[in-house]
Amino acid sequence: MTEVPEHLLKRSRDRRAALGLGGEGGGEAAAPAQPAAGAEVEPATPAAAAKPAAAAPAEVEPAPPAPLPPYVEAALTRKRIPFWAMPVLAILPVWAILYAGSLSPAKVGQVSQLDLGAQVYAARCASCHGGGGGGGVGRPLAGGEVLKTFPDIESMLEFVAIGSDGIGIGNGYGDPNREGGQHIAGSYNGNKMPAFGDVLTDTELFAVVRHERETLSGEKLEGQAAGPDGTRLTSNGKPYLDAAGQLVTPDGQPLLDASGKLTIEIAQGSPAEPGQPSGR
Repeated sequence: MTEVPEHLLKRSRDRRAALGLGGEGGGEAAAPAQPAAGAEVEPATPAAAAKPAAAAPAEVEPAPPAPLPPYVEAALTRKRIPFWAMPVLAILPVWAILYAGSLSPAKVGQVSQLDLGAQVYAARCASCHGGGGGGGVGRPLAGGEVLKTFPDIESMLEFVAIGSDGIGIGNGYGDPNREGGQHIAGSYNGNKMPAFGDVLTDTELFAVVRHERETLSGEKLEGQAAGPDGTRLTSNGKPYLDAAGQLVTPDGQPLLDASGKLTIEIAQGSPAEPGQPSGR
């Protein structure tokens, strides 16, 4: 403890006496020293200053929500199916089965030999012989010209299969008694008939020859020559094509050999059907 100087104690006592507060007695407890007049008095500092109250945390503004993916947003904004539509949707599968069962399956029509022949002719022959068989680079086929050259279909099948080179350039082919003389291979404006034996199947070969003879040149089938479905038949009433689509003779043997030539003898010069005027 710090000792207070005597002169300060005396001054304190005198001051108290002047104020009527006593202070003369020696046994009186000494009054606390007062600061001298004019002296600046500093306020007492508390022994332990109270800690300032903790500042309240500033209110944090919440972050904006993340944008929704487009498919989620579309799902949320899409119109909902009305409640009354649910029963309708539930019976739709049953209705579909009943409706499908009431329909008749479409009939799949098989392409006829003449229809197939027209398709093959348009793709392979029309560029030379004309779309209607009027001729051009190749000989005319319409107006009975084919039937004049080939009274029988077998000889025509052979010629279309082997072409001018198969006959031999300069050699005659077809009916030798043809009006105006027999045709000569390679003599039509110097143009040759291509060989189609390796290009067309037997089915396509037979079909295109039928188209040229019957559609373009006007050949008519009579008696047993045509089946009920329009198939052309041999002399004994059997199809020219077997189940495998191969050209066959009336006794069921291959009609053309590996080189495309006939395997049977055909009498040349047999007349065409009455009233049907035939060359390639």
